[in-house]
Amino acid sequence: MNKFNLFITLIFACVVVVSVSAEPNQTTLSEFAKWLQQFKVYSKANVGVFEGQGFGAIAREDVKEGEPLLIVPSVLLVKNNVIKTDVFKGFAEFSQEIPFEPLMIWLLLERQNENSPWKPYLDVLPQTMNNQLIHWSPEELAELQGTGLAEATASLKQLLEKSYAHINEKLVTPYIPNLSITFENYVWAYEICISRTWTLNITGTIDIALVPLGDMFNHAPGAGVGDINAEGTLFSFNATRDIAAGEQIYVSYGQKSNYELMFNYGFAIENNPNEFMTLHFGLKASNLVQSIVEPLLRVVDPNYKDIRLFANRVPLALLRVFRLSVMDFSELEFVGDALQGRGVSLSNELRAFRGAISALSNLYRSYGTTIEEDVELLKTNLSTRVRYAVITRKSHKEILKNVILVLGKMWENILLEGHLFGTEKNL
Repeated sequence: MNKFNLFITLIFACVVVVSVSAEPNQTTLSEFAKWLQQFKVYSKANVGVFEGQGFGAIAREDVKEGEPLLIVPSVLLVKNNVIKTDVFKGFAEFSQEIPFEPLMIWLLLERQNENSPWKPYLDVLPQTMNNQLIHWSPEELAELQGTGLAEATASLKQLLEKSYAHINEKLVTPYIPNLSITFENYVWAYEICISRTWTLNITGTIDIALVPLGDMFNHAPGAGVGDINAEGTLFSFNATRDIAAGEQIYVSYGQKSNYELMFNYGFAIENNPNEFMTLHFGLKASNLVQSIVEPLLRVVDPNYKDIRLFANRVPLALLRVFRLSVMDFSELEFVGDALQGRGVSLSNELRAFRGAISALSNLYRSYGTTIEEDVELLKTNLSTRVRYAVITRKSHKEILKNVILVLGKMWENILLEGHLFGTEKNL
């Protein structure tokens, strides 16, 4: 039997791992399988339903490390740039803030078309995305206090409302008045695109694409990363370890923090190996010294305002910003050292370390619970949403606690060793 013909068993052998209601159904899955077989899609997976995850992939047979798990020909990739230039040629008012707006409108157009050649794919897309933060209640969002996700979700809703009004006025009403769009299904199209697309380098051009079947695999750190080949003809990913028949097969969505996983996909991972948190920091134009050093820092690091913190890692970017923020005029001659992440004086170093530790301590205290309380909560019967919220805020607090300890140890070493951090300057 040709290896591609094996794929027909993928959907027909849909495995229900737990008893939950799920979309799509056996009929639409079977039609999807036939459609994919026409395009010679290759997969070593059956489809299963997993509690809290929806659909996912189960190994149909033993798979060895390095073997392909999925191969999708590029003709099935729905590419944002192609949609923009071919379907909406001449329309130049798509949003810069939502880069996949063309894909969103394409989804809604094709979804409304009963004769769409993409119907077998569209029929297996989830009809609801309830774990996405925009659907959480105010009480559930309150569980994310301190993470910034509730505020980001409110901003996203405002952005989508603005985008929806703009698209209706500028595109739908004048050009495609037969397209019926509600705000609810506009949000659905956004959620499909934010959670199910890949950013791909297609023969030198960066594009965003939907990958039928590839978007049914769940995420795990360290799993294979989906990518397109150099010729731009095939999307695939391989096994990164041996996988036994019956195991769930994962793909990696990238090295995502829990903040990113929550905001884009609606879930979080305990003990996420890619975890970090981002602080937003700006120097004040009203402060004369800061107004002098800020343009210099912007040249060295255009993204200095977004500072990533990792557990048990020296927070170099944070220290650099704090050294610059507490500089006085007498220290400006050493601004070059500070821009390169080196200490400039004991007095400046003391103020910088004290300021950084104080800021992180205040942020830690802004959460509604302690790490210990979150640990106990995770032992209880929480709803899926609240569990994800607790996991996320707990990991943020663990990062803050660890970075505070790192800063304290660094300051202790400065005093013990007798010279400034990153230099041979004696105290």
